[in-house]
Amino acid sequence: MADYEIDEIRRIRQEISARFDHDVDKLIAHYQALEKEYRKSGKYKFVDPPDEKPEAAKTKEGKAAD
Repeated sequence: MADYEIDEIRRIRQEISARFDHDVDKLIAHYQALEKEYRKSGKYKFVDPPDEKPEAAKTKEGKAAD
């Protein structure tokens, strides 16, 4: 990626952060509200994480595989 593209990304991120007074909690709340809005719209597909983590593959001896 060229330097100007990285600079543009950083500029946009700085603008977004400034809109929320550089407060992480406000920014997270904003993105959570957007997610809720997008889910309601039905225009986008979301994949929810599984409820449980899958167990590690085990060998015949019952030990976790490397």
